[in-house]
Amino acid sequence: MSPKNSGYFTIDLNSPLPRYYQIQQNILELIQSNLLRAGDALPSERELSELYAVNRMTLRQAITELCNQGVLRREHGVGTFVTEKNTATPFFPAVTGFSERFRNAGRKPTSRVIALEIVPANPQVAEHLRLETKTPVISLVRLRLIDDEPLMLEKSFLPYQSYPDLLDEDFSQQSLYTVLAERYGVQILETEQTLEPVLLTAQEAELFNLKSGLPAMLVSISAYSTNRQPVEFSKSVIRGDRCRYYFAVNTPNPIIFR
Repeated sequence: MSPKNSGYFTIDLNSPLPRYYQIQQNILELIQSNLLRAGDALPSERELSELYAVNRMTLRQAITELCNQGVLRREHGVGTFVTEKNTATPFFPAVTGFSERFRNAGRKPTSRVIALEIVPANPQVAEHLRLETKTPVISLVRLRLIDDEPLMLEKSFLPYQSYPDLLDEDFSQQSLYTVLAERYGVQILETEQTLEPVLLTAQEAELFNLKSGLPAMLVSISAYSTNRQPVEFSKSVIRGDRCRYYFAVNTPNPIIFR
């Protein structure tokens, strides 16, 4: 990308949105569209200030925030560079499994099974699966990797009585949702998801090869088959420096205020 091409680095100076925010979004869009790639150097602050027609302080605020998010990195005396491409994870609706979702995005998903066992359902798991507390459930804990880099620690819980043969499967090689469909004829038709910012514990950080206490996202998912029958409840910790969530909102019948 040529730093002289002002057609790439543009914002709407008449927009009510803060200019530093518009700059951040513009750079993120350039990365998502592969016009800026991992390792690419951004134009200098002086050049970017001219291209965006903003002062250096506004430009620096935008760049600093993107560096804090892990999207960009500064090298003193050298310049500012795009880091490895973050993983944009669909938020809602998303009824496909982890592996299918990222294969469709052209990435290579793999899994490392940490545990596959029968455990008594704690109150939270029991509530989401509509079971009595301490009812036996299957606990499947996997480290999920994208392009061989750890991205997510996922803990899935399923009713043992409904899916006992899952204990015989190798989920380092197979998709849980594929096994459910092929072995039990169960299709995931609906999910409910919640997001919660958290900090990495020492155990999680070790699996991610990161320092404990770094920001992460806890994603809880309830997955349902026909007639909203609970199939799975999962809790996943996603490292914050490699994940960016994308929200798409559609309003088929807009409300008109008078």
